[in-house]
Amino acid sequence: MSGAVVWFTGLPSSGKSTLAGWVAEALEARGVAHVVLDGDEVRAALVPTPGYSPLARTQFYLTLARLAALLAGQGLVVLVAATAHRRAFRAAARRLAPRFLEVFVDTRPDECRARNSKGLYGQAARLPGAGVRYEPPLEPDLRAVGGATRAAVAECLRLLRVGRARRAPSTGARRRPLVER
Repeated sequence: MSGAVVWFTGLPSSGKSTLAGWVAEALEARGVAHVVLDGDEVRAALVPTPGYSPLARTQFYLTLARLAALLAGQGLVVLVAATAHRRAFRAAARRLAPRFLEVFVDTRPDECRARNSKGLYGQAARLPGAGVRYEPPLEPDLRAVGGATRAAVAECLRLLRVGRARRAPSTGARRRPLVER
């Protein structure tokens, strides 16, 4: 299997990290070289004083996308569990990656708030899906309704095997700027 980026997006506490972990376990069992990049862990490791301004978020998600593409270019399947609340962030990641799957972990907002495993919903003013708008994917490669499920793991593996990971379409369409103003 050649390198690919699988980007798990969804609201905070939707099950992105759980689903990425389950896919990692399945890849491990099959002997597939992979790495998990959890957005929160990468941010803590690379950004000593993380900021959540529009510019700081843009810089972080572009850095994460570049790191994922670099690792995928070396033959790894890179599982990225990160909200990336703007479609433009995920589109940039798709353009950079040699192969790309977007997995929308589609969990109801009230269920995410009830889970709130990291206590994030107490900071709602700057949280995607609460105080900051989350832009759900328009055409994800996979939609995991209700969060992490074993069926979503199986479908993710199937998509990786058959090479359905897509490149960004090369259209002349005008793109929104990455930096929010």
